[in-house]
Amino acid sequence: MLAIANTQFVVERADAVQSTITNWTEQLPGPMRGRASVIDGDTVEIAGQRIRFNGIDAPEDRQYCDDAKGFEYPCGRRAAAALDTFLAASRPLHCTFVDRDR
Repeated sequence: MLAIANTQFVVERADAVQSTITNWTEQLPGPMRGRASVIDGDTVEIAGQRIRFNGIDAPEDRQYCDDAKGFEYPCGRRAAAALDTFLAASRPLHCTFVDRDR
């Protein structure tokens, strides 16, 4: 059982190292501008390219949260709807590359 855990760890770490090397060697994308489609509360898509906002973490689209009274609500859908409302007033979106997301 321990050997399996070690092997999985080594394989996962090798993938992470390869991903890091690829990120260092790939050319960085230039700025993007266009009409953004909302994927979830912190991710949009412009011309087939997914863009995640730097410094923002929002619930995933299908995620539910509990309010102060303990009632469950669709916080992920609400976050996506709030972003879509914001973007509707500020289109087209202009994005500048900051960093790659794992």
